[in-house]
Amino acid sequence: MELTMPIVCKYLDACENQKNLDWKTVKAYGIDLRQFTAFLTGGGADFGRESIKAYISSMNRKYKPRTVKRKIASVRALVTWLLDEQLLDRNPFENLRARLPKPATLPRVIPLRVVESMLEAAHKRLRLHPEYAPALCGTAAMETLFATGMRVSELSGLKTRDIDLKDGVIRILGKGKKERVIHITNAEVLSILRRYAETFQPGRDGFFFRNRRGNRLSEQSVRNIIRKYGEMAGYPVRITPHMFRHTTATLLLEADVDIRCIQQLLGHASIVTTQIYTHVAGAKQREIMMTKHPRNRFSFQQDSLDG
Repeated sequence: MELTMPIVCKYLDACENQKNLDWKTVKAYGIDLRQFTAFLTGGGADFGRESIKAYISSMNRKYKPRTVKRKIASVRALVTWLLDEQLLDRNPFENLRARLPKPATLPRVIPLRVVESMLEAAHKRLRLHPEYAPALCGTAAMETLFATGMRVSELSGLKTRDIDLKDGVIRILGKGKKERVIHITNAEVLSILRRYAETFQPGRDGFFFRNRRGNRLSEQSVRNIIRKYGEMAGYPVRITPHMFRHTTATLLLEADVDIRCIQQLLGHASIVTTQIYTHVAGAKQREIMMTKHPRNRFSFQQDSLDG
């Protein structure tokens, strides 16, 4: 069959209005599928097995394995929909063997001392400038990221109605519009959030974190806040909000928190996604091997002989 943009647009509309997918997911699908359609058009190829193999080879030359895997997944999702709508007679992916290198990158985490230094710098700035709204907003946002491990998009989209500061409960609408509940029990974190809530009264749009103009605090603004305090802490690596998420998960795992609890905290649909943190928690593994391994219970070394 010939894959055209009107077909792709019809699929994207189904993703948004029938499958109820997150708008960011639909946007990513759109980017990937427009690129795939342009590849087919530029090469004068039909939508079939050989064109997909050629596309994969082309992507492998241009992008990292993780990106290639995502782009091919977008095409697979389109194929599933085309088959369901009877617009495609045969699945071109059936028995298709394509080389998709698996990325070996692990989540980047921030040393706890650096997180402490960043938060200390934020609180110090707030003490020096208690009436400076950006100092209060930045401190509250960073404390929330570390306390909850939420995504930067979830922080930016957090609504005032979803936060109960009396009981320390936050409701988060995550990927796929799945809701989860996170409890904040640290008194200092709750105190700064209550102070922030009293200073920044809810706006018309209902967003909790807002900038000086009263608009929703954008994801880029959060990234700028994190980068600034990372530089103030003297850390040579550029720190991102997602690194806060990785750090929270890794530290909880090292504290012997059950991995399924961490899965629920982070909002992962599959525990396989959460299990990547088991490869990061090296410090805890060393401690376990030193204190728990049964080989440490006995020794064959001879006592030294006197004189």
